[in-house]
Amino acid sequence: MNLHAITSLRWLRLGGSNTLPSLQDIKKMLNKHWHKLALVALFGLGLFLGSRTAAVGYTGWQAQVMALLQAQRSSRAGRSMLANALSYFGGDMIFLGIAYIFGLSAGGLPFLLVLPVLRGLGIGVLSGGLYLAHGATGVGYALLVHYPATVISMLIMFSACKESMLMSGDMLLLLNGKIERAESSLRRYSMCYGVLVMTSVIAAAVDVITFTVFAGVFDLG
Repeated sequence: MNLHAITSLRWLRLGGSNTLPSLQDIKKMLNKHWHKLALVALFGLGLFLGSRTAAVGYTGWQAQVMALLQAQRSSRAGRSMLANALSYFGGDMIFLGIAYIFGLSAGGLPFLLVLPVLRGLGIGVLSGGLYLAHGATGVGYALLVHYPATVISMLIMFSACKESMLMSGDMLLLLNGKIERAESSLRRYSMCYGVLVMTSVIAAAVDVITFTVFAGVFDLG
């Protein structure tokens, strides 16, 4: 079987047609999903910058970040599960609230693109710092305690930013007189955010569970 046949077979298994995707098909896909691709790329950029920042500045301020993490662990251990869940939920609500507000602005797009970079930067600094300070133990702590809820929160943030980018585009069209009304878009927009808020409750619950079950397993002292 030649290379073209093998590639065609793989494309079929992925749900494609009996021919390889053309350049036009790829362009259509990119045009349709550019919001998601841009957000993921910017989040990856934030992760990279955060991990590099942790590596370069570890002997200085990064040690303070680790001290802050230790203080947070102690604080969380002394609070109830409900209090910890509300704290995590509140953090997600800050990002969702900012994204929602910028989505209602015709000029909100540039600011929405900054959000995944900032979130990635924070995660990168924390992950890089844990690895540099504690090695495999730090990686295990990040994977089992932080990442399960963080992955859910990232998906929520991607969805929120995408919806806000689309809504901001509608606001721009409305401002330029290209559309007359945006009530239906606003209604759909608010409903989408309502679903995201409810999903954030799940992320908060996952965070509490992973911290309660796994945080005590790792010695980060």
